[in-house]
Amino acid sequence: AGSALTVAYTLRLLWGVFGTKRAVAPTRPSGIGWAFAGPAAVLAVAGLAVGGFAPAVDRMLAAYADTVYAGTAQAGSAGPVQMGPVQAADALVVPYRLALWHGLTPALGLTALALAAGAGLFLLAARLPGEVRSTGARAYDRVLTWVGRLAVELTGATQRGSLPFSLGVILLVLVALPGGVMLAGRPWSAEGRPWDTPAQAVVAAAVIVAAVIAVRASRRLTAMILVGVTGYGTAVLFVLHGAPDLALTQFLVETVTIAMFVLVLRRLPPRFSRRPSRRGRAAIGVAVGVVAAGMAYAATSARQAEPISSGFADLAVSYGGGDNVVNVILVDIRAWDTMGEIAVLVAAATGVASLIFRGSAALRRRTGSPAPTSRARVAGRWLATSPHPATGGTSIILQVVTRLLFHVIVLLSVYLLFSGHNQPGGGFAAGLVCGLALTVRYLAGGRAELNAAAPVDAGAVLGAGLFVAVGTGAAAMLLGGDVLQSATLDLTLPVLGEVHLVTSVFFDVGVYLIVVALVLDILRSLGAPIGADDISMDDSSLKGTMKEEPV
Repeated sequence: AGSALTVAYTLRLLWGVFGTKRAVAPTRPSGIGWAFAGPAAVLAVAGLAVGGFAPAVDRMLAAYADTVYAGTAQAGSAGPVQMGPVQAADALVVPYRLALWHGLTPALGLTALALAAGAGLFLLAARLPGEVRSTGARAYDRVLTWVGRLAVELTGATQRGSLPFSLGVILLVLVALPGGVMLAGRPWSAEGRPWDTPAQAVVAAAVIVAAVIAVRASRRLTAMILVGVTGYGTAVLFVLHGAPDLALTQFLVETVTIAMFVLVLRRLPPRFSRRPSRRGRAAIGVAVGVVAAGMAYAATSARQAEPISSGFADLAVSYGGGDNVVNVILVDIRAWDTMGEIAVLVAAATGVASLIFRGSAALRRRTGSPAPTSRARVAGRWLATSPHPATGGTSIILQVVTRLLFHVIVLLSVYLLFSGHNQPGGGFAAGLVCGLALTVRYLAGGRAELNAAAPVDAGAVLGAGLFVAVGTGAAAMLLGGDVLQSATLDLTLPVLGEVHLVTSVFFDVGVYLIVVALVLDILRSLGAPIGADDISMDDSSLKGTMKEEPV
């Protein structure tokens, strides 16, 4: 039907442009030379010519086209059979081939039917009275008006500019549609156990209680801490389930998230607005949690085929050269996915920092305030750039502890980076640890202290990390392997002795640099107002001991 309508309005268009009408005087186009008509003529003639050489084109393309045939079940087999491209092509009932004439086929018949039906609709429309055609045009315009009005009403009802309301609509649709289908179909089995050990039940109960209280909390900081409890509880569940790598990453992500939340919450009101209903939010949250848990349980209990990850443990050693299955999956088995994820991290960090700094510059232009500056370094300090410990509004204990632990934390991150291929760790976790070291340094001494700890541009480090990761994959290809393929090297070094090196560690180094730069970029963007607060304080007591220098 759609093809027939396409033929009908195409004929109507051609007749309207080129056809001869009784009430319209014929016109002859002028000024059309070969320079204008030549390209279209060349394409038209080339299309006709290539159509006659379809068998020759088929021989050139068939070798590539046959590689996309999926494996099919052979006669009498109990399930899908793995076949090569040639076997799969032979197993198909009607293999696809490029030809000018395939014979009398159903596709040819449907094409002829669409052409005939379209021509019939065109002739029928041409014989209709003008009143009927104008009535159809008015009906079409009226339908468009109704659709536009419906869109306006629907948008006004669902998009009010309120973030809680918009999120509530999205979550209610999630509960109603997938949740309703899940309840109607019941795609789960009755077998299963609620927990492996009672400790898991205790931790899960603590997570649930923290989540419920977080919804009912009136202060933003309290809610953020309770949400952090749910994240740390999830990490404990990973530990109890025997997944130390996931637990380590979850602990680090939750800690970094809390630090970032603190930086943001300093610029927000201490309490939530009382307009949204707490009971409504709690009900939506419980419903979404139940539906999400039900879908996860249904997905795992409805599995019929053997999981693809069942052979990853052996492949991690034989193919990836490492004992840490999680890290080998990230940097070797599915390194392409990790490459895409770190590219998204680079784009997100650049976008967030650009928006925040652009907004800060616009605000300074509107208010006429000067750009922020930092204080110079002075003698007699606990940190590299800190003024006298009694000034600055920072904790002396935090400054001392930061001075003692900063280098130890950075050294720990380097250890996690290079040991992650066989032990819990890896580039992502190591980058988060180094980012936490920079966060502590920033909270203890402000922006000047952060610049002293990391006197580099975050954007340059992001680009360097992405360059190292991509360069690792390109180097493997240039050396005759596949993109991002790793190699195992056993070396004997003078001091270290026997060293087992896998080239995917360089890909992990790229991930490490990107994560460190991401945290550094967030601190300098979200934490920029802290530096502004330090500058706006009364510094009359510091005159003569320091000078101002631009950042």
